[in-house]
Amino acid sequence: MAEGKLRIGVLCNGMQLQRWQLECLQKLAEVPGVEFCMVAIKAAESITSPKKHPWSTAFYRYYRHRLWKPHAMDPVDASGLLGQLPQVVCIPVLQGIAEHFTPADLERIGSFRPDALLRFGFNILGGGILQLPRHGVWSFHHGDELKYRGGPPGFWEIMAGDPITGAILQRLTDKLDGGQVLRKGWFQTIDHSLKETVDTVLMHSAVWPAQICRELLAGKALAADGKAGYPDAPLYKYPRNWQFIQFLWLQWRNKLRFHRAELKDHEEWNIGVYHQPITSLLDEGHNTSVQWLPAPAEGQYRADPFGYYMDGQLHVLYERFDQEDGQARIARLRPKQDNNLKRSRTMLDQGKHLSYPYIVEHEGMTLVLPEQAALGRVELYRISAGNDGMEPVAVLLDEPLLDPTLFMHGGHWWLMGTKPPLTNVELFAYWSGSITGPFRPHPLNPVKTDIRSARPAGTPFVHEGTLWRPAQDSSLTYGGRISLNRVLELTPTAFVEETVKHIEPMTGRWSKGIHTISAAGEVTLLDGKRFLTDQAQRSRVRRRKLSGLLGKRDH
Repeated sequence: MAEGKLRIGVLCNGMQLQRWQLECLQKLAEVPGVEFCMVAIKAAESITSPKKHPWSTAFYRYYRHRLWKPHAMDPVDASGLLGQLPQVVCIPVLQGIAEHFTPADLERIGSFRPDALLRFGFNILGGGILQLPRHGVWSFHHGDELKYRGGPPGFWEIMAGDPITGAILQRLTDKLDGGQVLRKGWFQTIDHSLKETVDTVLMHSAVWPAQICRELLAGKALAADGKAGYPDAPLYKYPRNWQFIQFLWLQWRNKLRFHRAELKDHEEWNIGVYHQPITSLLDEGHNTSVQWLPAPAEGQYRADPFGYYMDGQLHVLYERFDQEDGQARIARLRPKQDNNLKRSRTMLDQGKHLSYPYIVEHEGMTLVLPEQAALGRVELYRISAGNDGMEPVAVLLDEPLLDPTLFMHGGHWWLMGTKPPLTNVELFAYWSGSITGPFRPHPLNPVKTDIRSARPAGTPFVHEGTLWRPAQDSSLTYGGRISLNRVLELTPTAFVEETVKHIEPMTGRWSKGIHTISAAGEVTLLDGKRFLTDQAQRSRVRRRKLSGLLGKRDH
């Protein structure tokens, strides 16, 4: 690697790539210090004609080539990005099941001094090419290597009813399917749409090589070493005709179930008071009983509770959602020991969806950071002196961020949240020396890709010197449970955390989900989910949802 530079070479079968592959190269090109140095192209005469697949897989092959066209796999011309680079046309030699580069081709590729090679072509590789660049040959596998080797991507996950679909970027070794894993992510399996699943996984994993390069350029020398893979998972191939017919039936049935549930199952959330500090949730066998507030008013629900104290009394900010118009406002209530409530007071109403009124106590002020993704910004407020409203303090970001979470760690203020379109999957981080900004994006954004533990779920807290970050696990259902993540490293150039424990929904009437826990002194506030059973309420919500669907079609 030249001082402050990374030289990347590309292995491909020509200048026509798939859309996600070009996206990957464009992300690399945006990294200061990365430069493309050469392209190794597989000679046309060495590209074998497609195998004569047996009739037993004909249905899937027809579907794939004629009917099923994921946007991510669209053919695109990459010559605008790679066309001016030196080209090495290679004729690999097949040894066993792996293609080996000839000594002459290795010498020509080596003359351009690549620090890493990105594989978008050729077949299984072996031999000297894997050791030629100092940081190895990088290759994608779109599937969780612990469970699915081979392919097609996304297909077998739907067949198995697996709620998550994995993907890895690996550094290839001579061990088949035993590369060193550099990056790994988990996405929702969209079980009624193989196309949407594949588009999501391919397009949103494309940033990973750029992230590895940013780490290397920041001095993290081990970033391209990775962790040992697991080569013993079952090997999957093209489905046989009878399996593919099963798949079509399953995908159609899942689609019907999805739309039926959308119009039939309507959530109602409520707030609970857990009379233990938030750190107690780390204890094994922690108490699961909670004091639920009285049921919300008809046609409303309460969610995302955050608390603060004024005049010695606990006040709770929360999302007050109207089931009929689909709008949410930030409101305040005061729970009492006898479980009576004073009338809820609206604290912020902007005519757009508001939620997650995250609270920060700072320099004697109670500050609030509500989710305003519908308005396309992240704005900080303070509670007014009369405790009857919220006053703007500063705009922290001019972009949407879901469940924005603000906290101090390591001498920096950190702002974390997720973004559309993968609102439950990709975690973005920003940092600043001041609570009012300006906030800089983390160079590894998104710092985490995992539907099981990315989206913030309340107050980060410190226990025995360690930072813990609650996050939503929506792999089975939205707000299914909460993951407690132990943060191992959080700096302006690095982020590492591990999921240690899960908080399941609490007992009682709202036991079908949980997606927020927040510290309020010696108590913890949380929310819970149940499904509406009142027919009048169900009808109102169904009408709103149908109106929304018809409105989308009109536009």
